[in-house]
Amino acid sequence: MNCLPTRNFTAGSMEGSESLSPQQLQLAHDKVQVSCAACTIGCTHIYGKQSSTSGTRIEYENIFALGPLCGITNQDTVIQASQLCDDFGMDTISVGGTIAFAMECAERGYLDDTLLRFGNDERLLQLIPQIANRTEMGALLANGSKRVAMEIGQDTIDFAPQVKGMEIPGYEPRALQTMALGFAVGARGADHNRSGAYEVDFSEQVDRKRADITAAALAIETEDKAAVIDSLILCKFLRGVFDDLHAAAADMLNLVTGWDINRDEIIESAKRIIDLKKQFNILAGWSPEEDTLPKRMLQTALADDPDASLSEETLRMLVKAYNRGRGWTDDGFLQSTTVHEV
Repeated sequence: MNCLPTRNFTAGSMEGSESLSPQQLQLAHDKVQVSCAACTIGCTHIYGKQSSTSGTRIEYENIFALGPLCGITNQDTVIQASQLCDDFGMDTISVGGTIAFAMECAERGYLDDTLLRFGNDERLLQLIPQIANRTEMGALLANGSKRVAMEIGQDTIDFAPQVKGMEIPGYEPRALQTMALGFAVGARGADHNRSGAYEVDFSEQVDRKRADITAAALAIETEDKAAVIDSLILCKFLRGVFDDLHAAAADMLNLVTGWDINRDEIIESAKRIIDLKKQFNILAGWSPEEDTLPKRMLQTALADDPDASLSEETLRMLVKAYNRGRGWTDDGFLQSTTVHEV
């Protein structure tokens, strides 16, 4: 599918990345699978120990960000890097994205670090504590890829893997173009937990490499569902369980609170949540130019998949369709009547 971000989003696949698959990890490492109370999903996978109280928690985002995104496929390195991030309380996506960006900057000569190269396991493991403690190179990288790019200059912002300062999760936007829209318009940047548009791309509803305006309505739908699930404090893994999420949400809320809310009110509540987040950003100084992706993703196709190409014109078309679908202006501002209502 060529949608695995590799070497700072220069490719969508990497030779040897299959070694990081769950099947291969389980061959080399003990694994314990644990669940929240009474949950049958068991989404927590802990590698390296025989109990749920020790070992390293591993999930897809850890693997992608600290593995192929940095040009690394060694299992032990990715597990150790994940544990370091967990110990220091740092987000693995932001850490991996920022280090991958720094690796490319160093390879291009924008940073003076001869060891900072894609595939250098040892340098990756050195940088994580440095970032946590803001020492040596970590003092710069602790600021995240956007601020690092602003510090370096030389148009490095064009390939910094971020939207609104948030590093991009493990879904290649050029190969998953509904998700690309979700990243671009996200209230807090590239956030796969606030927009589940990748589900649309993995379905038969769209051509994931040739997005059109129909993708906008589908992206809105996933964003609204995420708002409902978050507001009810439900697990995102339940999003596909309900035949009618909004009706079930109303039933659950009524049972807990004694209220009398119906399906349509849940749908309207989700829309108001998104409106409120957007209005907050507007009041904080948001501008329409922020609803975009790094220029790299809008000017070049994937190196290993020339068909995976997303133009600036196409993204602008998708963003405009999204804004209209929200009932906002074409530029993404709330209508005066909407501001009054929320």
